[in-house]
Amino acid sequence: MKFPFLSILAITLIYGQKIDFKNHPYGSLGKDNLLSANTSIGDIDNDGDVDIAVANGRHWSQFNQIFYNDGSGFFRRSKLIGFEANTSYLANLVDIDNDKDLDIVVANDRIKNQIFKNDGKGNFTFDAFFGRQISNTRGLCLADLNSDGFLDIAEANRKSQNFIYFNDGRGRFKNEIAFGDSFEATINIVASDVNQDGNLDLILANRNKQTNRIYFGPAFKDFIYFGEGDDETRKVVLADMNQDGFDDIIAVNVGDKNFIYFGDKEYQFKSFLPFGRSVDKTMALAVGDLNQDGKLDIVVGNNNQSNQYYINNGSALTMFDYGLRTTITYGITLGDVDNDGDLDIIEANSGSENLIYYNNGALRK
Repeated sequence: MKFPFLSILAITLIYGQKIDFKNHPYGSLGKDNLLSANTSIGDIDNDGDVDIAVANGRHWSQFNQIFYNDGSGFFRRSKLIGFEANTSYLANLVDIDNDKDLDIVVANDRIKNQIFKNDGKGNFTFDAFFGRQISNTRGLCLADLNSDGFLDIAEANRKSQNFIYFNDGRGRFKNEIAFGDSFEATINIVASDVNQDGNLDLILANRNKQTNRIYFGPAFKDFIYFGEGDDETRKVVLADMNQDGFDDIIAVNVGDKNFIYFGDKEYQFKSFLPFGRSVDKTMALAVGDLNQDGKLDIVVGNNNQSNQYYINNGSALTMFDYGLRTTITYGITLGDVDNDGDLDIIEANSGSENLIYYNNGALRK
């Protein structure tokens, strides 16, 4: 088994080429300094460009929003999601009822989670609650966990039991199972078939110095640990970073280095590569091919320090700072907002403007 990253354990400052990421005076999602936690992208109004849903209200209730792309990558028109403010951490655009338009699933802190249905024209109406009033929901993973053709929801609750809610085929979620321990401080969940047995598994990022876990589907009872054992992990992403046919786990932490844990035929994620600095307070993560070279790169969002992107040249990662040093970036989303063929960076910032950094390609040396 070959792990091309493992031969170079230091972050190189030589090989990657810097990308020209620039903000524009119109490159923000409004001018309000809201407590934003997440953005989600999709073509809400079927006009061929990417629109953005924003989750607001970390700890204090605020309105969630939709921003409509004007076709050039700017977002001059917006409207509220629903008629009430909530303490929201996630507003995911996803087709929850298989009717070929994007609905919105909202994760709330100590308020029941919500589903807003799309009428097919980009208008959203509240449809149903799910979850529990007492749950400190921080994340939702949308995936077909029972292989029935409909998206189910795995709910990450920071200070209470995690649950799976099964889709009844109409976008309602009445059947549920608990999974994991009631004391797990889970903040993020992603789904992937990590052991390649045909069933989706759940990969959990746990806070409060708890060990991260992988629960194996379809029962989600058996699990293994991954990570250092006392991490403050905020986000995980699954991606084949070294192109060996196995999913790797990228995990970002507060107050410690971030890590790539490499998948292999043993499915134990014992080989790893640290990246970043031990003093970084990384809270957000996204993975995508920023420079269109066929290799996956990494973008991280930090707390009151510059955000960073890491260019993958196949054997090492090169770190570059970008953006402001004063933002608390709680969410990072990658998408081609200006339809020029490359990935732009969308930041969800808590307490300051949500910013877009447009990818203008590699800078010439």
